[in-house]
This record gives sequence, structure tokens and C-alpha cells, in this order.
Amino acid sequence: MKVIFLQDVPPNARAGDIRDVKNGYARNFLLPRELATMATAGELKRVESLRRDAEVRRVKEAEEWREVASKLAEEPVEILVRSGPRGRLYGSVTSTMLAEKLTEISNVAVDRRGIRFETPVRMLGEYLVPIHYFEGVDGQVVLNVVSVDGGAEAEAMEAAMVEGVGGDGTGEMSLLEEFESRRLAREAKERGEGDDDSGDDAESTKEE
Repeated sequence: MKVIFLQDVPPNARAGDIRDVKNGYARNFLLPRELATMATAGELKRVESLRRDAEVRRVKEAEEWREVASKLAEEPVEILVRSGPRGRLYGSVTSTMLAEKLTEISNVAVDRRGIRFETPVRMLGEYLVPIHYFEGVDGQVVLNVVSVDGGAEAEAMEAAMVEGVGGDGTGEMSLLEEFESRRLAREAKERGEGDDDSGDDAESTKEE
């Protein structure tokens, strides 16, 4: 089906473009959302007008995105994470996490697909992250990855390893296993507090 795009649909088309698309894509997505219209003789007369209007919109949107990029570059963006010994994260900071944080700060939806980490973020610390916000608008933010508990657990584990691990690394694995075991036990206890109370009540009823 031949359609005329009424709005920009990045990265596939710009407003005013005339394209042949699959019938299902047109009928189920483009036409119901008024992103495109069928390329009839009457609609083809609107093409130049659509292109001019779209260009005006792009200029305005680009200016708005430059302001957003400037605002986000002013201060480091802090993301809280769980971390283990030596500042290593349990997982990694993803583009989705950063996009949600940037959206929260700016009140403008930042597309995660424009975020490009130069290296995987798996450690605490600061990272300079380039971001593509809009056509012709690029910027960067300083990402500050901080431990949710202030690093207290990591520091304690680091001290324990310094004291308990021999020069050949003996004892390192047991310390790590003990640290992880205690963390999991604490989390299980926090999740199961309500269940424990209900179990006590059931036991008391049984005894009566």
C-alpha cells in the first residue's frame, strides 16, 4: 500500500514522504494513529505543505531538546544500586534505567535507544555517557553510580578480606560465600516477616 506520512516516524520516514508499506503495517499501525494516510490523488496535493509544516515542527522540537540536553548536563545524574565487595554491582546499570532517571529529572520522555554506554556499567563510580536526544541534538551526562547502602557492606567485606585472605588468595571464596549468604538471609527475613507472624498465630490456635 502506498501511503503519505503525516508525521515523522523515526528512523523509517519523515512527514511528507511517500512510501510503499505492507498492508498490515499501514492498516494496523500507521492509519489508526494518523501517522500516515493513503496516497490518493487528493492527498498527494498536500505533500509539499506537509513537508513544510514538518520542518517547522522539527526546528521547534530541536530547540526544546537542546534545552533539555543543557539542563541534564548541568549536574551528575545519580542512580542507586546494590553493590558487593570492591564496588562491583549485582548486575549492571542499563540504558532503560538511565532513560527513566533522565525522564524523571527533565519531565520529558528520553528514549533509551539514544543512550550509548562506551563500556558496561558494572562498578560504582562516575561515567560520561553520550546521548542522542533528537535529530541533530546530541549531548552527554555524568552518571554517578552510588551504592544504595552507602557502601557500608562493601567496605566491611573489603576489610574482612584484607584481614582474612592470605597472600595466595586463600580464604577469599569462603569470605565471599559467607557475605552473600548473610545478605540473602537478611533479604529473606525481610520478605518473610509477615509470614512468620501468621505462622505464630496458627501455632497458638493449634495449642489452644
